[in-house]
Amino acid sequence: MSKRARDMAYRHFNKGVSLIEKGQHENALEILKQAAEQAKDADSPQIEVAVLQTYADLLFSQGKKEEALKGYIKAAGIVESEPDYLLPEQRANMFSNMALALENTGRKLEAGDRYTIAAQNYRDLVQKDPSNQSHIANMVSTLNNMGALFAETGKYDRAFDAFEEALGLQEGMDEETPDESSTLQKKKTIRENLLNIPLENASEMEKEKYEKLLQLYMEEAEKEGENSLKVAAILQNSAHVLEKEGQKDDAFSKLEEALRIASTFIDNEKDEDGGRKISIGILRDMNRLLEAEDDNQKLMDKYGLILDTSRKILTSAPENTSYQLNVAFSLDIIGNLLKDSGDIEGAIRNIEESVDIVVNILQSEVDDNNTIHAAIAIIEDMLALAELKEENGSKLDLYRQLGEKIGKLGQDNLELGLISADMCRETGLILAEEKRYSEALENFKKALSIYETVKHATGDDSKMNEVLKNTAKAQFDLGRYDEALISYMQLIKSGETDREFADKVDSILLELERKADHTGDVDLIGKEYDRILEIRAELLGIVPDQEGRNTGRIKEIQGKKADIMVAMGHLMDALELYEQLQESEDSGRYIPKIIKLLEKMEMSASKEQINKKLETLKFLLSKYNVLAERHPDNIQILVNKASVIDGIAYALSETGETEESGYMCNYALEAYSELAAMEPENMYPVERIAALNTRLAEIAVGAGIANEAEKRFLTSLEAYRNLMDADPCNIEYELDHAGVLDGMGAFFLNAGMYGEAKKSYENALRSYAAIMDQNPENKTYKSYVTITLENLGYVLELMGRKDDANWMYESARRIEEGA
Repeated sequence: MSKRARDMAYRHFNKGVSLIEKGQHENALEILKQAAEQAKDADSPQIEVAVLQTYADLLFSQGKKEEALKGYIKAAGIVESEPDYLLPEQRANMFSNMALALENTGRKLEAGDRYTIAAQNYRDLVQKDPSNQSHIANMVSTLNNMGALFAETGKYDRAFDAFEEALGLQEGMDEETPDESSTLQKKKTIRENLLNIPLENASEMEKEKYEKLLQLYMEEAEKEGENSLKVAAILQNSAHVLEKEGQKDDAFSKLEEALRIASTFIDNEKDEDGGRKISIGILRDMNRLLEAEDDNQKLMDKYGLILDTSRKILTSAPENTSYQLNVAFSLDIIGNLLKDSGDIEGAIRNIEESVDIVVNILQSEVDDNNTIHAAIAIIEDMLALAELKEENGSKLDLYRQLGEKIGKLGQDNLELGLISADMCRETGLILAEEKRYSEALENFKKALSIYETVKHATGDDSKMNEVLKNTAKAQFDLGRYDEALISYMQLIKSGETDREFADKVDSILLELERKADHTGDVDLIGKEYDRILEIRAELLGIVPDQEGRNTGRIKEIQGKKADIMVAMGHLMDALELYEQLQESEDSGRYIPKIIKLLEKMEMSASKEQINKKLETLKFLLSKYNVLAERHPDNIQILVNKASVIDGIAYALSETGETEESGYMCNYALEAYSELAAMEPENMYPVERIAALNTRLAEIAVGAGIANEAEKRFLTSLEAYRNLMDADPCNIEYELDHAGVLDGMGAFFLNAGMYGEAKKSYENALRSYAAIMDQNPENKTYKSYVTITLENLGYVLELMGRKDDANWMYESARRIEEGA
């Protein structure tokens, strides 16, 4: 410690105090600043704290509170560890000023702590010297400031204690100086500060303190007159106390009294705003108290009072939305009470008026969420009342009226739109119940449109699906099957698993199929089948196919579609479809259709150019080969296959492809031989075997293969003899038999075998003669006989038997001339 620095600090301190006393504050500040630095250098905290406290006090007195605060903080740091460095009065004064400075800079929590320290220091001083008016006055000021800070920061208990202590000290001072206006004014200020603690917010105070505060309020109110707004406010707060104590009936009585007073000011131009404000607060309290009330009649009476007052408030400011809503809420509550008591018509009248109010508000404030939520709740109450109507007509009237009121609003607000949709749905259900399906459908469509919007906005399709079910049913009942089909499919695609929907789709498709079958227009039928098949295929991928019913119908329609294709001349497409259907099952049910179609194609091929004909026949053969491999016991397949082979052989012959034609004739011969073995009684294969052998004989003749030709001729003759034995009356068999003999005669003639040629022609002639006996006038038969006679005459002529030859020629001439 530097003794010189300490002495200099002490000297400057005293000089500073002297300058303050002389009023030379600026000089004093400079000197005290030096003293503070010197005290710090001297390491003399006792002198430093005195200097800092005096320096800060001077700054504070000049209004330089932030600078003063720095000094106070330094001084406080020293004093808190060594309280005796400052006299108690100095400490009390310093902490009081410091608290004010802290409060001034917004540091209210620290300010409260410093006020507490200052107040305690003053208590110690007053306790030591109870007659010291200066100490008491400073303490009163500190307590008053402290109370105001606590009240401002919501510490109402501590605020009350500080004001009450200050008021008690001040009243003690008033007894000694009763006529001094300053002391009276101070007491009034403290009392006003105490009464400025808001009763509403201070209700959380200790009960005893709150009741004291309440009593002070009442005393103050009585001075202003018993019907003042302040009295109404006090009664309201008394009700709060009673409510906390569980005395709700008494609390409500207090509120009624308060409302009676406050409501008289609503029409008072001077206090109109205050009267409305307090009245609204009282009504809010009443509503809260009534939430736990069970007595319906009592609720009716109380809410009637609330409604009357709410109407009065609204009359004073008719454009105020909040006041309008208060009336609407009261009407809604009363309406629900009437509903509970069974007075449905009375309930409707009240809630209808409530709806009108909120709708009117929304027409100008459609974006106000609070109003929208209120409107929704009230409208839903009206809908609940509509449900209680026993007659459908009355329900429909309510829905219609309500729908007209909120219709436009529902276009701008999703929630209100949903309510409109719900009403349309309910309306539709009632109309459908009365079998007014067209009207019902219109309402369902309106609802569906809104629900679809909701689905896009929120993803929620629960309501949409419900009304879609109603829509589909109405469409179905009206016979509007195409529309119903779309609706039911939409339900199924959305995940609705009710089997009823799939059954409905099935019945609609059956009806559409039936109608298509009766149109008579194959083109339209085909298009309708395609549409039905598309829907059934889609259904198959979504809904389990019970008992294969849907799959079965798909096959049936495909079969009918193939039939339509045949009728339209689309043979290849029809064949492909028949084959697909046949591949899907083992029954072979489509084989006859395939065979018939192939036969049709074979017949069509007969009219085509030779190359195209040959191409078609080869295609048919490929199809018959596959069919024969899979169905080896099917006679018709084998017959047709043989016929196609036969046709290919003839076509090849026409194109001059003799070798290939012969190959195919042999192939056909094998096929007919197989058939003949399978059906021994069937003469057709034998006939074709005979004809094919004849053709093969002719091919062999042309190729110069005599042995093969003779062999084939003989085989053919044997086959024809068998046919004639089996059917002696069949002239065709005899003609063919004679034709083979004729061919053999030509073969032997060309080979120089005149004796064999003569024999063949003679046998042929005998056959023709037999035929002529049965049909003597048949010119064709006559021509056959004439040609054979001439051929035989030529052979006889070559054999040197001219007379016999001439006789043959003459006979031929006579037959030709008809002699």
